Amino acid sequence: MRIAGATDRGFIRSMNQDSYLIVRIDDAVLAVVCDGIGGARAGDVASSVSCKIMDELFVKKELFSDKDDVKTWLKSAIAQVNQHIVALSRNVEDYQGMGTTMVAVVFSAYGMIGANVGDSRIYGINQEFSQLSDDHSLVNELVKLGKVRKEDANRHPNRNMLTNAIGIGIQIDIDIFEIIDQYDTILLCSDGLHGYVDETDIHHTIQSDSDLDEKVHTLINMANSAGGYDNTTVILLDLRGDDHE
Repeated sequence: MRIAGATDRGFIRSMNQDSYLIVRIDDAVLAVVCDGIGGARAGDVASSVSCKIMDELFVKKELFSDKDDVKTWLKSAIAQVNQHIVALSRNVEDYQGMGTTMVAVVFSAYGMIGANVGDSRIYGINQEFSQLSDDHSLVNELVKLGKVRKEDANRHPNRNMLTNAIGIGIQIDIDIFEIIDQYDTILLCSDGLHGYVDETDIHHTIQSDSDLDEKVHTLINMANSAGGYDNTTVILLDLRGDDHE
């Protein structure tokens, strides 16, 4: 497996409130994308601190014993991150109201386990382009209720309104799910990509013969070419092995 990631401020935002993490321990890999929310430096702090804590917890973890151990660790780690961000938000005036989305994937001998809080996304790519995570957003709830068409979701005036995020309270919903080993590539990204670049164009870029790092930067450039209205973060995991380097 090969992995590459990058983040970019874009053209409009004054700072980059996205953060990402890629860490390997023995035969296990953790990939995380966070998109911070909150004024001033708060969103930046929430996302960067969340990645830092996930890194520390992953490094301390002993070898996973089975698939359930991976799921338990991932949910517990994100819950600990949430408690820390909530405490910072309550105790530091400049950080009040801060939070962050998070998507994470653990790749180990027991397969892949994904996690989601918020509206950053995990996709599985082969001949199809499949969204594996479920957005925790108001517009997604409206789509499920049939009140908004999926193709109109990215243009909805409340498309950035989250129903769940790290830091909003002690109790949050954490989606934990298995990723079936049938994909060539796994994509983790913030809404700076999926909110502004058509999924067909993302799919075509990932399926191209370009180098993995080049694909990452091409996707970010596509988001900036669409206006660069938001920070954009992309991680790609190529699951096909060294034969495809």
